[in-house]
Amino acid sequence: MFKKIGAVMVTVLAILLLLTGCGGDESASQDGKVQLEFFQFKGEAVEDFDKLIEKFEEENPDIDVEQNNVPDPDTVLFSRLSQNDVPDVMTINGGATFGEIAQSGVFKDQSENENLDSVIDEYEDMLKRLSGTEELYALPHTVNANGIIYNKDKFEELGLEIPKTWDELISLAEEIQSQGETPFYSTYGESWTILPPLNTLATNIHGTEFFEELEAGETSFSEEYGIIAKKLEELLQYTDNDVFGEDYNIGNNAFANGESVMYMQGVWALGPILDANPDMNLGVFPMPATNEEGSNDIISGVDVALAVAGDTEHPEEAQKFVDFLLKPENIEIYLESQRMFSAVEGAEQKDESLQELGAYFEQEQIAPFADHYYPQGFPVDVIFQDYLLDGTLETLLSELDSEYERLTEE
Repeated sequence: MFKKIGAVMVTVLAILLLLTGCGGDESASQDGKVQLEFFQFKGEAVEDFDKLIEKFEEENPDIDVEQNNVPDPDTVLFSRLSQNDVPDVMTINGGATFGEIAQSGVFKDQSENENLDSVIDEYEDMLKRLSGTEELYALPHTVNANGIIYNKDKFEELGLEIPKTWDELISLAEEIQSQGETPFYSTYGESWTILPPLNTLATNIHGTEFFEELEAGETSFSEEYGIIAKKLEELLQYTDNDVFGEDYNIGNNAFANGESVMYMQGVWALGPILDANPDMNLGVFPMPATNEEGSNDIISGVDVALAVAGDTEHPEEAQKFVDFLLKPENIEIYLESQRMFSAVEGAEQKDESLQELGAYFEQEQIAPFADHYYPQGFPVDVIFQDYLLDGTLETLLSELDSEYERLTEE
């Protein structure tokens, strides 16, 4: 498996496994109705799920669903799991948290669920790679993507075309500069904002097989990450702001105000940008990482997966709710405001700003976020932040290897 469980998580899950079978879901019927708890981690999606819950309850008058959204949901969920207080149904991001919890067997195995016939295979595989299991412990619901958000009006004004290769991207940035505009706005003062371009470069350059080879001791960061680091550093030439003194919110507003032509971020940034400038004409294209046209995948991950507690007192009702949420017509209700893509065939993202990414999803030209497969606690964003600020390539590669070895010691 790619993931190693951190020390704190080991303790939490050990307690959980001892408690399994000793407790259970305390939800009970009231007024003849089954009560389900829906633990939902996305604050920005509360209203969307409220609409879906209302629709579900109209179709299933014998079931009440209570949505529970809290600050710092990962911490709260870990705490509850340690007490064997597992919500009936959960949304969970397809990243490190899911991988660690899934290994414990807390979630119901969905490997035989009929919804998998319409789930895009790559996202099922991503969740299995994260957990390192043959079983599938959640069902992919919606997915996100990295890309380059661009100002369509500026592209038209400057006579620019969307690049298909790395060299074309660099030529594009140089052309924008030559016309007196700033190509990119970057905000590496908040280290995680390095991840969108880093993940795109890394996965497209070294491929997903890198992680298996790394775990087997057949490769290292020193062997593969030199070219990735150099390309990430090259992109800094095309910014004109206080890169290491500004954060994500500043970047969203600056781009919305026309301070750059392009912005390397995920599709999740579209909402804040349009909040700042509702009239902005936006598009998103995949960032090309190599010069092999057609081989640059879009970098995408499971933004929301749906899991059912393995020991819920209401397994049929909980599964019915999950199956309802995975119907294409219901996913589209969510997509309308969240600007994500469906992991299920038949649900279409209709936002005009995202149409250029659509072909990649239709062709399943998809690859995962590299940082989802680093060991838990691996500070890749901070290590790269230090490198880009004033570090050396030798130090970067050495630190990546040493941190990996430290975190994966048996």
